[in-house]
Amino acid sequence: MKNDYFVFDNAIHMYKLTDDNLDERTGGRKSTNALVEYAKLYSRPGYPYDDISGRELSVEDAHRLMFDESDTDIAMAQTVPSHGGWKLGFSPAENNYKLKEAYPDRVLFCGGVDPITHGRYGAVKEAIRQITEWGAVSFKFYQAHSGGVSWRIDDRQVAYPIWEACLENGVTNVQFHKGLAFNTQHIIDLAPYDLERAAQDFPEMTFIVHHLGEPFIDETINIASRYENISLALTAWINQYPVAPRAALHAIGKCLLHVGEDRLLWGSEAFVWPKVQAYIDLFADMTMPEDLQDGYGYPELTDQAKAKIFGLNFARIMGIDVEAKKAELYGAPPAKGKKAKKNKKAGSHGK
Repeated sequence: MKNDYFVFDNAIHMYKLTDDNLDERTGGRKSTNALVEYAKLYSRPGYPYDDISGRELSVEDAHRLMFDESDTDIAMAQTVPSHGGWKLGFSPAENNYKLKEAYPDRVLFCGGVDPITHGRYGAVKEAIRQITEWGAVSFKFYQAHSGGVSWRIDDRQVAYPIWEACLENGVTNVQFHKGLAFNTQHIIDLAPYDLERAAQDFPEMTFIVHHLGEPFIDETINIASRYENISLALTAWINQYPVAPRAALHAIGKCLLHVGEDRLLWGSEAFVWPKVQAYIDLFADMTMPEDLQDGYGYPELTDQAKAKIFGLNFARIMGIDVEAKKAELYGAPPAKGKKAKKNKKAGSHGK
């Protein structure tokens, strides 16, 4: 924990960028380079990026970076089923499942399927398999592929069978990469407009949107403000803060003003930026400047708001009893202001 904040990281990725996973027909190396260059653009001393080209992250290194070297309490290992450039995706489902299996007390598994890669019926079948065999409790989706190939969240023939299968098998939240196109993805295919109909048709499903849909920031916030089953992950915006603090504060301020503190989620985007603790410290100390409060009406960034964003909101979505999880991890509640002792015990790998 950071101070008294329960830190539940919504978005960590077990990347696999080795040559055997690159698909050069769809620009795998170019996609990798674009991703690394983006991370480099938003790095500064104390907030470094990691050149992960040609590498695959081990579960041991992931645990060290996330739990030994940061105050993160629990995290969700997210599959990145972006197959335009990578055969198994940037962050393959199996890699993320292995992290959850190695450290089941600290890691939840977010699966990933793609109706273009897996096919319309294959995506449903694979989603059910990841739930029943691997314990997926959420799914991440990337709708745009290189060259303008895409699908929509509100497609009744392609997408709705996936949402129905998730609900029938106990998964009540799905997550989406919006905006931030890489390589030859078409930016319009990553716009948030297809969220509205799906949110209306599946009120029992929570739709989580990442990156605020940049560059469709205002549109994403407007849509989320009108649908209580849409939450926004602040992924990438926390990472941009060291380079562009005013831009990040504007984005966070708009979210607080229009969506509210109850539907915003913390995500570090580890491990492209490997120093997770630096971003935790940054957000814990972040304030909303008075000129932005007075000039734009942005709410103050209170301790209560930070606590919700750091972990309480996502714990609620995932049905996690925070006090029970603290007791499981640390025993008696840690003394106020002191860092809790970490439990490094791992579950059986591949169990």
